[in-house]
Amino acid sequence: RMIIPRGGEYKIVLADGSQVWINSQSVLEFPSRFTGGERRVKLKGEAYFEVSRNESKPFVVEVEDKEVRVLGTQFNTSDYKGSFVTTLVSGKVSCTYENQEIELQPGEQAITSKHEAMEKRKVNVAEYIGWKDGLYIFKRRSLGSIMNELARWYDIEVVYKDEGLKNILFTGNLKRYDTINTFMKIIKRSGDINYR
Repeated sequence: RMIIPRGGEYKIVLADGSQVWINSQSVLEFPSRFTGGERRVKLKGEAYFEVSRNESKPFVVEVEDKEVRVLGTQFNTSDYKGSFVTTLVSGKVSCTYENQEIELQPGEQAITSKHEAMEKRKVNVAEYIGWKDGLYIFKRRSLGSIMNELARWYDIEVVYKDEGLKNILFTGNLKRYDTINTFMKIIKRSGDINYR
């Protein structure tokens, strides 16, 4: 069991050779050796997977009450506060939630929130996997969504004097290893926001 605190990240190679990048505030449970007819791990939070191909033993990621099933592929999956998102980079995955199953092709994403039907959509993959390469990439993302992500990485709490600020949209790239002040200074330049 790997427990990654807020502000941390970790890369691990599993017994089958699959590589996993585990993001901050996440937990990955995995066996020391895969036995039986499948390779099963459990995830809370977010991780990027490069799964070793093995057609006779599917790789399954359990995320709360959802499953991502693959043979050999690269994908990112996250589930923070009940918001499940799986983004496919290469190969093919199948996402299951309740009685619904969605198969993804590269560049597609499955998304659902608590008790909502799962949806499939086309996305810019870089926005969802940039974190593993040391980048945050935002394309018309709300400040609330951005600050939730940065709060996990920088281990901070965010308080808004005006809740409406959460809906302001931003586009840009940020190096993950810069200080949060770098990002906040950029936001302040927009003229709409001040911070302390």
